[in-house]
Amino acid sequence: MESYTLEEKVLRKVMRNIPMGLIVSKEGFRRKIYYVNDTACEIMGYTREEYIRKMQDGWADLMDVDLREVIREHNEQIRSGTPFEVLSRPQTKNGGYKWILSRVNVQMQEGPLCYVSFMDVTDRMQREELCRQENEALREQAMQDSFTKLLNRGALEKHVCEALQERGSDEEDAFILLDVDNFKQINDIYGHGVGDMILMRMAGILNEVFGGNSCIGRMGGDEFAVFLRDIGDRREIEEKIQKLLTEVRAEKERMHLSKEPTASVGVAFVPESGSTFVDVYRAADQALYHVKNSTKNGMAFYDFV
Repeated sequence: MESYTLEEKVLRKVMRNIPMGLIVSKEGFRRKIYYVNDTACEIMGYTREEYIRKMQDGWADLMDVDLREVIREHNEQIRSGTPFEVLSRPQTKNGGYKWILSRVNVQMQEGPLCYVSFMDVTDRMQREELCRQENEALREQAMQDSFTKLLNRGALEKHVCEALQERGSDEEDAFILLDVDNFKQINDIYGHGVGDMILMRMAGILNEVFGGNSCIGRMGGDEFAVFLRDIGDRREIEEKIQKLLTEVRAEKERMHLSKEPTASVGVAFVPESGSTFVDVYRAADQALYHVKNSTKNGMAFYDFV
């Protein structure tokens, strides 16, 4: 029968009941498991015998990591006997998954002898993920126009500024500015409810026509903007704008209006109209002004003005 000193008995009791998993093993061609405490078994749901059997099959099942990658990444700590941490998400016996934070200490002069203490950090990781999602949602809300869910003016300007800084020397971009013709009269004749519906439909049409990788935003009131990178062929821009104008006029039938709603569009190109947001906005606004003061229900490129 084994006999223990009082100190050994106290130590074994502490190791059994400490609120984290503890494993001691000798690594090598044939792994030898010296110790697995009760908490380690409770965290993963295995009996001690099952746990030891899985460990002898390899660390990968228990830590859900590529052991070769861990050794490469922490080679210096392993050689010097410095502890290091490994975050993993292994599968438990009941089929679920837990986030496990392990602290590993390898003593090379002893065999190597591997000491692993670990804890279940699933709740913490879930809280952090929830917090991240909430922060992301808040950031998205801060960038959105609350009414149309498009980018707001500040967010669109930020996107355009970043894109202009990153653009290639042979890249041509387009900035499109548009608004609804006679929008005040629409509100006066049909009421603000109809006016709001037209703004929402305008947002939907812009997404349908441009979508993809374009930046689409509401600048305020009935004014909208679209920024397109590396456009390739200007004729494609013209075709899309013509489609947009057609879709806007088609709202007469969809909304049962007595007159067709129309829009005016101004387009500026980068780099010929400038290389900053202020430059391209001013150029597109001049093209838009040209349309508003001539035919309306149409478009103009800045270099045509």
